[in-house]
Amino acid sequence: MSALLLTLQHVKLFDVLGFSVGGFIAQQLVLTRPDLIHKLVLSGTGVSGNGGSEIGHQHTMPEVLSAVFAPRPDPNQTIDAFFPSFIAKAEGEKWFGRIFAARSKTAGKDGEPELASFYSGPELNKYIEALLTWDTDPLPYALLQGIQKDVLVTVGDNDLIVPTINGFDLAKQIPRANFMMFPGSGHGHLFQYAVFYADAVTRFLKGEFPVPPVSAGTISPLGLDGQLPN
Repeated sequence: MSALLLTLQHVKLFDVLGFSVGGFIAQQLVLTRPDLIHKLVLSGTGVSGNGGSEIGHQHTMPEVLSAVFAPRPDPNQTIDAFFPSFIAKAEGEKWFGRIFAARSKTAGKDGEPELASFYSGPELNKYIEALLTWDTDPLPYALLQGIQKDVLVTVGDNDLIVPTINGFDLAKQIPRANFMMFPGSGHGHLFQYAVFYADAVTRFLKGEFPVPPVSAGTISPLGLDGQLPN
């Protein structure tokens, strides 16, 4: 679906930024249609399957999932999940304030809660199904070393939602990846360090980051069914 939407834009190459689950989609997109992708930014995301790091693929703690996907999220618990460092507490509160401000014209009207849950009902079930599918599929991870695109991977140093080690593992597997870890931050590092993050992404897209001079080859498109071509 993502590839189809891009082809309808009548643009030859795209720079793609994937955050969290969007990073999973971005990886699948570049594996399926590398011809559409110019550069990738993968933030707060990780690898598929069980990964290959020495300590293994790390999963989100159940209590963190419960906080994020609660029917009526508690602001303090949500802030703690995205910004686990006490240093980031004030920035997390500002982030939450921006969410409320953006919804001020519609939130709380006609019985709508001031802060809607991220997912609920059938949407939550579909989301969990997608996560479990990605978590158990070893194929995307096995193909990461064939990605010949410039990639920037960013993580917070204490990500509780997509554990930091998964992002590090991701960067190690992609030959032309740069890796940035933001101190005193977690899953919401790109919001906490918004100005610095935006500047880093801009410089990366302008070609100011180093890339290896030697190519290991190219990757063949998987095709829309996600399988290797015969």
